[in-house]
Amino acid sequence: MTQIKTAERNNKIKELAKNGKTATEISEIIGIKRKRVLQLLRSFRIKPKRDLHPLQIRSEKAQNIINELKNGTKQSDIARKYNVTRQYVSQIKYKLESK
Repeated sequence: MTQIKTAERNNKIKELAKNGKTATEISEIIGIKRKRVLQLLRSFRIKPKRDLHPLQIRSEKAQNIINELKNGTKQSDIARKYNVTRQYVSQIKYKLESK
């Protein structure tokens, strides 16, 4: 990547961060790894907006897991199906029961 393209990319990253995008969102938009975005933002002395935990934002995957739990599917089967850990499924179940 040339110096000009790198500078343009870095300016775009700064702009996105200042507009409230998370490091994950920026990495998806720019097409580089999240870790690299965080390194660059740190060097610019910009704090990105924090990513929300999937349990807080009620992602589509979490909703599907909740539906599977309500249907009585085993946690280990759900974890295999959605490629997550059993602990993640258990956390969702705990959040569901605490409501």
